[in-house]
Amino acid sequence: MYNKTILMLVAVGCWLSLNSCSKDPDPVDPPAVTGGYVVAIRDVGASQSTDYLLQTTSITSGTLSVAGQGIAQTGNRTYVQAGKTIFSIGGSGTNQGTPSAVGFVLDASNKLVQKGSFTFEKYFDVPTVIDENTLGGIQIPRTAAENRSATFYTATVATPTLTGQVKNSLAPLFRDDLVWPSGMRIRDGKAYVSYYLQNRTTLQTAFTDTAYVAIYSYPAFTLEKVIKDVRTGPAGSANSSNGLIKTENGDIYTVASSAYTFSQRTKPAGFLRIKNGETVFDPTYFFNLDEISNNRKIYYCQYLGNGLVLAEMGRFPTVNGQWAYEDVNLSVVIIDLNAKTVKEVSGGIPAHAGQGGITLSVPVENGKTYLPVTSYTEGTYIWEIDIATATAKPGARVNAKYVTGIFKL
Repeated sequence: MYNKTILMLVAVGCWLSLNSCSKDPDPVDPPAVTGGYVVAIRDVGASQSTDYLLQTTSITSGTLSVAGQGIAQTGNRTYVQAGKTIFSIGGSGTNQGTPSAVGFVLDASNKLVQKGSFTFEKYFDVPTVIDENTLGGIQIPRTAAENRSATFYTATVATPTLTGQVKNSLAPLFRDDLVWPSGMRIRDGKAYVSYYLQNRTTLQTAFTDTAYVAIYSYPAFTLEKVIKDVRTGPAGSANSSNGLIKTENGDIYTVASSAYTFSQRTKPAGFLRIKNGETVFDPTYFFNLDEISNNRKIYYCQYLGNGLVLAEMGRFPTVNGQWAYEDVNLSVVIIDLNAKTVKEVSGGIPAHAGQGGITLSVPVENGKTYLPVTSYTEGTYIWEIDIATATAKPGARVNAKYVTGIFKL
């Protein structure tokens, strides 16, 4: 679908960091399962695209359409579920609406309604579900004139209200480059933030030989230290939030696609671990994804529970000497972090393009997850995937180009 050089993608990822074509990302835990389904749908028109939140009783059969229904959003947004609230998040970039996070819930009659909202200065990067009551995010400076300081946000879910806004220097991380976060997880009074470095002028990523994680105190967000590991490249990718995974036992894993959205590739793709109770990389754990994935890279992933990760994988060749961004011919796999295996999902999911970007959230319930797939010939379907058997079957058809999130309230 897309065939652009990495520089074009990274430019978009930098200057439009909350563009809803961006990544989600995987929540700390699978979304709560308590009510009806809500599907975030992007309807692409001749001149612009419009987002909708569509409530439905089923995602396993029938046809979903926003024609005459659904709640229209202002611009292209990023979506994340915290507790029983779905947040629609925009920013200061092109066609993102306004810098705001709007909460949607089910009312007493199980109808999806807007509950409230909060605003922020410009951006709400790496939106992170800290717990079912707290949403977190980071605003990263785009220019040198912004004093190399980041704003760490926290918000209550129930209200919703912006309750924390802490500015701290990012200078120890900067060198001469911009710092772009790719994931955040909270554990034991600390915030772990994965990031990569990008030249502010050329947009090149010259430092792809190391995985970086900054560790802050939480909720004060004071930088305590930066840990590094040279077994993979940086975790995550441009405009993403899935650089880190937190498992039920408290272990944190970095997710290195190693080439995806970077201008070069210098290290294998794979996973590193920061064990629960530790603030260093585990020297005994390295899951080299290149060795068993036939050189495919992770495009999108989400933690499913029990050490299993749902991922879309593809290959990213070079174009004119640059690593290309091509979200085409993707396949679906389930990765086992404990066994260090990759299992292909069978059942007929076609080779496909991504859903307009790398931020996507899907629900997990009763041993199944549901992934939107847009094939090259048959349009968009939501596929039901049995996690234990790694088998899939087609569900509801969607009369739109993209699905940017599926939620269960």
